[in-house]
Formats: sequence, C-alpha cells, structure tokens
Amino acid sequence: MRFLILFGTLFLALNAGAETPASTLWTELKTKREKLPSLHQEFEITQTYKTATNSQSSQRQIVLDMSQGQWREKSSSGSGDYIRIFDGKDLFLMEDGGDEYVRPKRRSKDEDSLPFAYTLENPDLSKLAEVDRRPCGLPDNDHVCVILQGRLKTSVRAAPPNRLIRVVDGTARFTFDTETGLLIASRTIEAIDNGRITYQSDVTRVSRRAAYGSPPDMSLFKLPSKDIREVKELSRWNAAKIKKELAGKPAPDLAVMDLRGEAVTLSALKGRTVLLDFWTTWCPPCRTDAPALEKLHRKYGGKELTIVGISVSEDREIVEKFLKEHPQGFQVVLTTENEMPRPYEVGVFPTYIVIDRDGTVSGAAEGDKGFADLFKLLKKAGMED
Repeated sequence: MRFLILFGTLFLALNAGAETPASTLWTELKTKREKLPSLHQEFEITQTYKTATNSQSSQRQIVLDMSQGQWREKSSSGSGDYIRIFDGKDLFLMEDGGDEYVRPKRRSKDEDSLPFAYTLENPDLSKLAEVDRRPCGLPDNDHVCVILQGRLKTSVRAAPPNRLIRVVDGTARFTFDTETGLLIASRTIEAIDNGRITYQSDVTRVSRRAAYGSPPDMSLFKLPSKDIREVKELSRWNAAKIKKELAGKPAPDLAVMDLRGEAVTLSALKGRTVLLDFWTTWCPPCRTDAPALEKLHRKYGGKELTIVGISVSEDREIVEKFLKEHPQGFQVVLTTENEMPRPYEVGVFPTYIVIDRDGTVSGAAEGDKGFADLFKLLKKAGMED
C-alpha cells in the first residue's frame, strides 16, 4: 500500500503541468528513429530496488549500434561485459571476448526485438501526456526535446532467473529528441509483486553521446569470429576459471537479497574479508563442510570475516527446510530469487571465493577437493582455522 500511495502522489505531481495527449507523438518519434540509416548511442543506466526496509542499486553502461532493423548492444558493469546482437532474425548473447554464444529463448516473435536501452516499460498511451519542450542539451546537438509522462500498464513479465513478476502500478517520464526520435533520458518507477513481497523498481536511462547518419559498419551485427561456438547455455564458472580470470582483480559487483529480504552488497562489506560459499542441499561435500563453515562464522563473524552462503538453483521451500535441520548463522542467498553476475554462476559444489578487505579476489577453492585450499586462502587473509 505504501508503494501505491507513493505512485499516486508522484503521478499527480507529474501531471500537474500536463497539457496534450501524446500517443500520436509517441508513434511519430518511433517512426523517425527507425528511419535513421545508422545510430550509435551511449547510455548510463541506474536501477534501484527498494523494499520497506532495504534498498540496493546497480549501474551499467550500454553502447548501442543500430541500422536497418539490426542492432548490437554492449553492456558493461562490475558484473562483466556482455554483447547482444540482433541480425534482423536471430538474437545472440555472449560474453565480450568469450568463445561461446547462446540464442536466448523468446516467447513470441517480437519479444527481445529491441535492445535493452529501448525496451521501455509499457506506458498506457491513452494516458500519456506532453508536459514540456526544451533544448536537448547534448554536445553538438541544438535540437528540441519533448518530455512525455504518464502511467504504466499493469502487466506480467519474465524476470531472471526464470521467474514471472507482476507490475501492479507504475509511472514514467521520457525525454525524446523531436528531430530524430532518439531517447535522451527516462525514469520509470514501478511497484512489483514477485509472489512474496511488493517492492519498488526505479530505473533511469541517460544518453551521454549520440551519433547518427554515418555509413553503418554492418560487421557489427554479425557473430565476431568463426572460432565462437553455439551452446545451449554459457559455461558455468569453476574455481580454476575464477582464479585465472579474477584473482588479484576487483571482485564483480554483487547486489542481492538474502532469505530474510535483507540486502547483501559487496560494496558495503569492504574492510572485511568475504567468503562466498556456493552450495546445494543435495551436495555431500557441502554437508561435510557446513560445520567447519559455521565454526569459522562463530569465531570470526563478529570481527573481520563475513560469510555469505549462496544456494544454487533450489527453491526457497527446499532450502528453508534444510536450514531448519542444519542451522547456519550467516546470511543465505538464493540464486532462484536473484540475478547473479556471470562469474558467480558457479557449477561445481561447493565452491568458495575469498575476497580481501580491499575488495579484490584473493582466490577460489572447491570443497570436494578438500578444505585445505580454503584455509590457505583464509590464512593469507589473516585468519586461522
């Protein structure tokens, strides 16, 4: 209810200066954008989730190239760099510099036919209104921008990993270049019901650079190399790959919610050694190692060590039942309820990642090969078993 009141207040404030219904203008802007022979645009995107007691934010940069119904989008964040390519027919997803790609499943022909930067939340066009026109304010751009705002439609949509969420209310504000139809900025605020709780999603997009009209580089919209191979899903990471790719480097961002709905962010844990424990209830070595992990938590948890248990690919009911029989004092996160960065999509259990006090990855170990490697990492970080 608190979120619905917030949305109602925001919507009234946004529409205080509303003058002209703008559904026709929305379509005209889309047509202008699609007629551009080529487009290069760079965005900064911030997304914040808020519950009644917690909030967490993430940022990413997107570089977008479009031409003739094809596009290439590179997304960069602390979680890694990813590339999506739409060649006019098929959609491809890969890690930047990787040797694998997947064809993400689409529930309909038109789904995912737009890049993320232009996959704008679903506005109710009948209630969309023009509220202002002003200079766009971009370098080398003297165009006039139009500001549109209104409510979002209620909807059900897919959310990673493999979940459906319901948008119960929302408001949006969009700024478009009137000459080209380009999105210059947007902000959308939604109340979302994920089946357990209602939370608020606040997403802003800001275009920092735009260029259009130059002859397009059509090679951008093709797979980058003959050496790249198609797979059903991108390979999961293991301890060897984590050590090779991440040791001595800043740990990828992690911003998730634990079983109790409390935020877990690596940025908030700087100054402490962090142990990420990837486990499942059906894994015998995980069960064997659990008492030693709990001992570490009791000995160092109030001092300089934070352990975060990450339960992989299991539903809440299964994990909660297990934890009632085998209590753990540290926080537990479910991958089934959180979107995990690629380096934390682990496929060998248990896997342990140790992150130093300064936020760099110290190393990784696999528990099924013995607990000794983990203790070496913890000793290096200043702790004994």
